[in-house]
Amino acid sequence: MKLLRALALPALWVLSLPSFAADAVVTRLQDKIAQDPYPEYLASTLVNEVGPRFAGSDGYEHAVVWALQKLDAAGLKNVHAEPVILPRWVRGATSVELVTSGVDSLPLNAVALGGSVGTDNYGIEADVVRVESLEQLQQLTVAQVRGRVVFIDYRMPRTRDGSGYGQGYPVRAFGPAEAGRRGAAAILIRSLSTAGDDAPHTGATQYGDAPKIPALALSPQAADRLSAVVRAGGATVRIKLFTRELGAVYSSQVVAEVPGKTDEVVLLGAHLDSWDITPGADDDAAGVAIVTGAARAIMKYGKKPLRTIRIVLYANEEFGVSGGRAYAEAHAAELDRHVLAMESDVGSAPVWRVGSKLPEQAEPFRSALLAALAPLGVADGPRDDGGGTDIGPLVRAGVPALAPLQDTSRYFDVHHAATDTLDHLDRAGLRQNVAVYATAAWMAANWPGPLGRLPAGEGH
Repeated sequence: MKLLRALALPALWVLSLPSFAADAVVTRLQDKIAQDPYPEYLASTLVNEVGPRFAGSDGYEHAVVWALQKLDAAGLKNVHAEPVILPRWVRGATSVELVTSGVDSLPLNAVALGGSVGTDNYGIEADVVRVESLEQLQQLTVAQVRGRVVFIDYRMPRTRDGSGYGQGYPVRAFGPAEAGRRGAAAILIRSLSTAGDDAPHTGATQYGDAPKIPALALSPQAADRLSAVVRAGGATVRIKLFTRELGAVYSSQVVAEVPGKTDEVVLLGAHLDSWDITPGADDDAAGVAIVTGAARAIMKYGKKPLRTIRIVLYANEEFGVSGGRAYAEAHAAELDRHVLAMESDVGSAPVWRVGSKLPEQAEPFRSALLAALAPLGVADGPRDDGGGTDIGPLVRAGVPALAPLQDTSRYFDVHHAATDTLDHLDRAGLRQNVAVYATAAWMAANWPGPLGRLPAGEGH
């Protein structure tokens, strides 16, 4: 209560603040947001005016200018860019063919995984060894893999809570390294997709200290074709891939605020970048629209908060978390004044429950928040969820986190694919998300007393 005493707030106002936040202002915010098309507008302009915005590219620099203009036009304050160093990787031309006898080769739709090395000008032609999981690959010997193309034919299940992606992520992240250690010539994975279309899904991979081999993701339909041929007696593929590493570039990420009466901060984050092959409507134009829309709604329909609400549109979440690390380093001296962090990075479908990583001291806040979110159809969620990737460095530094958990049943149909376009956005879901973030941000910004700190190192 030191903060409240220092502000000399009237005792009656302090005692009534939780119910005030959960009733009058929050009800107004939720009612107004439900009728406001702003989040759809903002996501649409990011997709239509900028399009793909991969870290280090001209598209990303265009996105920074777009964000500075749009956040200022939204009425937010202290709108500015902060420096960040980004990698520059270019995938180049990509070709995967199923080699057949007596007829022309059959093209297989594929994309390079982020960070993959390329082939030489002649490419690679080799027999395929198929496995269905990372664990099966790990059981193979060097003799079984050397000189071949590994194909991990893992089918990611459709789940509401995103657990299917959690199960499949290691295939993409660590499969190329495991194949490289066994002498593979290259690796193909079935895209981490819940769709059955011909769109391949990219995403980053991590070689670590393993030999680097070309790594690509096949579309679901291409993976079905290859799988059928392999199981019928074996297959040979031809791969050409011309990726390039161009070194680091200087860039920026964008920050804006709803100024409060104190220098304590409630942070709302989303990432401004997308993969190079996609306009990134759900990932993460939706998140940009959600956190910006929440801050704008508080400016328009709320009152000046006790604590400052800060929006951070992070750089390069997709290919190295450059922005998340840069923000934590640049603001290290004030992280003890960050009372809560949230991140929107799972598209536009409605929030159905709220996860959290909060100290015991914040339990009354969590209970009050759940009551305020009940009209939006939001239930309690896991207590060990530290939110998104970009706020991970903050959580590890002790900043409490909320994780509004969206329904991911359709999200991974288009995640990291060229099909992540505006027609996939859930427009009603966008507004519900804005209402959830605005409610949580407003209540955290006005909660009487501290929410406490997490032990250092708690984040993922």
